[in-house]
Amino acid sequence: MLNEFTTFRGNCHPMRTMSRFIVLFSCLLIGAAIYALQLRLDTDTLARTKPAAANEPEPMHPALAYWERQLADAAARSEWRQAADLASRKAAYLRSVGEQDSASAADELGRQYAARDSSGEAPAVFEPAGVELQAVAMEPYISVPAGESRPLAKFEPLSGVYLGMLGADKRVGFNMNNIEQVYGRRHAIYLSYVGWRKVQSDPVSYFPLKTAETVKALGGALQIGWEPRYGLDDVQDDEYVRTFAREAKASGIPVFLRYASEMNGGWVPWHGDPGKYIEKFRLIHNIMKEEAPNVAMVWSPNFMPMDNIDEYYPGDEYVDWIGYSLYATGGPGEKADDKSGFLQSFQPLSGKFPGKPIMISEGGVSHYNLATNQSYERWAEGQLGDLYGYLTRMYPRVKAVTYFNFGKERALRNKMEAVYDLGENPFADLLYKRSIQHDLYLSRVEPGARTGENIAYILWSQAARTDGKRKLFTRISFPQSKQPFAVGYYQAGKLLGMAYELPWEIELDFAKLDPNRPLTIAAFGRSMEKLAETSVPLPK
Repeated sequence: MLNEFTTFRGNCHPMRTMSRFIVLFSCLLIGAAIYALQLRLDTDTLARTKPAAANEPEPMHPALAYWERQLADAAARSEWRQAADLASRKAAYLRSVGEQDSASAADELGRQYAARDSSGEAPAVFEPAGVELQAVAMEPYISVPAGESRPLAKFEPLSGVYLGMLGADKRVGFNMNNIEQVYGRRHAIYLSYVGWRKVQSDPVSYFPLKTAETVKALGGALQIGWEPRYGLDDVQDDEYVRTFAREAKASGIPVFLRYASEMNGGWVPWHGDPGKYIEKFRLIHNIMKEEAPNVAMVWSPNFMPMDNIDEYYPGDEYVDWIGYSLYATGGPGEKADDKSGFLQSFQPLSGKFPGKPIMISEGGVSHYNLATNQSYERWAEGQLGDLYGYLTRMYPRVKAVTYFNFGKERALRNKMEAVYDLGENPFADLLYKRSIQHDLYLSRVEPGARTGENIAYILWSQAARTDGKRKLFTRISFPQSKQPFAVGYYQAGKLLGMAYELPWEIELDFAKLDPNRPLTIAAFGRSMEKLAETSVPLPK
């Protein structure tokens, strides 16, 4: 338009005759009209970047820009199922803000990408439908200033969750230096395993000094799974243990020592005698206390069986952190109301041993079963969302999560059935990379570490009245960990905010809300159809 305007102006020259004056005047009128049209178009374009009306959805995160970048990347890698899913998300977002024509174009692009897929897998969209809609639960949480009523444990952050990983996946390949490059953020904790009485090489040591040097260069902490493979009788106050402890101190980094973990399971040789186990755990604790003040003792059972966990607890005096091995491996259940997974497994463990911070010392979700050749990548994506989107917010004692990123080839060599490698599941991979960018997750272990916002979350129903600004998220629980496309928050029919990504978080200014009217929370599918709705009274 501006080029046309310039052309008109260039052809209009002052003339002495009346006729030429009329031509000039006409040109000016045309130019003015074009300028007005251009101004109107610019104004319309600007308006479309904002809500056109008070009740138009407005995202709280730059979701669209992120999806567009990932869409281009997926298409470049010929990940057609993921590209189709991202195009569908883009279309749904455009529909939610009234851009119907653009939404139709994005839908068509998604269909083209889906047509290129030859994997034979199920369609990409994984949202609740039919009878699943009747099994929904919607549970809001609200932010509060972070703080502990007890002294912080060794290396415990005041707020936030340490990011951790075992880099045994195809892309990282046990090279810890690759983790940040692959996943887009530095991790705080790096997991390694050490066999009992094993001599390390380069340099010769009992403690993994070479690994510790790498971790130190990364500014991280080391979690060590120290496993008494010869049984508990071989655990003594001897030269091996003392040297290990002194070398741990010499490493100069924070060490989370997960000694003799999963003791409640019959698959380890240190299982079966809780009394002897407690004796040996206390022995190791006392030696580390004397020799290695940079070592935090992590007592870490497996999440199952649960009925014998308490028998092995050494006592608060001997434990710095509670750890759990927590896995989701079964795939989606056959029942329409199936909700098994991370949240259901962790809930009965969450209240045990109060006064101690909790770490998910190793956790993973399987997206492929090698025994049955069954893939359930979208279920795994939902489970990962439960872990990194919900669990770490619902349970403020959880202060660290270490993902067990174990590749398919290594699983085959170790005769394992489950594949946990994020890189072999593009949907879970994308969700992980996105989730860990949140302020909640911490990249450095240090005493009293905290997030930028320095908040925690409590149940909405437990909150006291407030007039300030608070963060709000809602746990949406559909069967098989399926999730909606968007979640909107309303009062008296007025939209307060729309969230397009887990954990469906917005910021509310309570000073602008009517304390006598409830808050309505609605979940939407990709066609912006309402899937579920609930209303809750404001905190009093």
